[in-house]
Amino acid sequence: MRLITLLFLILLWTSPAFAQEAFKDDEFVRIECDDYLGRMDALFQEASNSPTATVYILLYEGKVMDYNSRTKRWELMRPKVGLAEARIRSIKNRIDYRGFDKTRFVFVKAGFREEAALELWLVPPGASPPAATRTVPKMRYRPGKAVGFCVECCGP
Repeated sequence: MRLITLLFLILLWTSPAFAQEAFKDDEFVRIECDDYLGRMDALFQEASNSPTATVYILLYEGKVMDYNSRTKRWELMRPKVGLAEARIRSIKNRIDYRGFDKTRFVFVKAGFREEAALELWLVPPGASPPAATRTVPKMRYRPGKAVGFCVECCGP
């Protein structure tokens, strides 16, 4: 009986430690508009289920799939200047559209990766925010204006 009581107390003391860790909800690179919208809605659902958590969105700049007008095909190309800012605007538009409180969201320009990526994290009160995991030290850009996700439905 003492052993059972001791095990119960150990579990009771350790369970809050697990609740205080940041949780990566999703991560994605190349993504179509419908998939992006679905994943953002899933994030909003998770955020609704954890009303005290802060949502961290880590944005990594990197190569993006884009149409090359010279070769007439889709290719992985260097990003345009302002990619992270354009994607942040798109995400904020989606937050407004869904009626969420923007103060629960923290946007982090997390550096560079070989391909542009997003990490979506839920961070409970008292937990450490997620650390960036960049894989490329710097990025070369191509000329032009960067656009965010789903320009047709969610704005630039």
